[in-house]
Amino acid sequence: MTTTTPDRTVADAIDRVLEAEHAAALTIVAAEAAARSSIDAAREKRREILETARQRVMRLHERAQARLAGRLAQLDANASIETLDAAALGAVAADALAAVAERLTTDESA
Repeated sequence: MTTTTPDRTVADAIDRVLEAEHAAALTIVAAEAAARSSIDAAREKRREILETARQRVMRLHERAQARLAGRLAQLDANASIETLDAAALGAVAADALAAVAERLTTDESA
């Protein structure tokens, strides 16, 4: 049987503490690497989401622009039709003004 001396017991305890510190340091380095990896993956996912959102906004903008152009074309087409109607309305208005002028200038008591 080997007998352990106090110095040997202390040396063994110090060795165990140093091994535990080394293992903890390795664990910390591994955790930091995993955290960096998770952060990088999250950043990449954020970039993908932002790019997808940007593309969706661009498509929405293009569709809205096309609908707006179509609506403006309809309004322009209706405006030319309304111009013809405006001439007819002008004639009706002229007739109405003539009738009002006639009533105002005619003596009804006679």
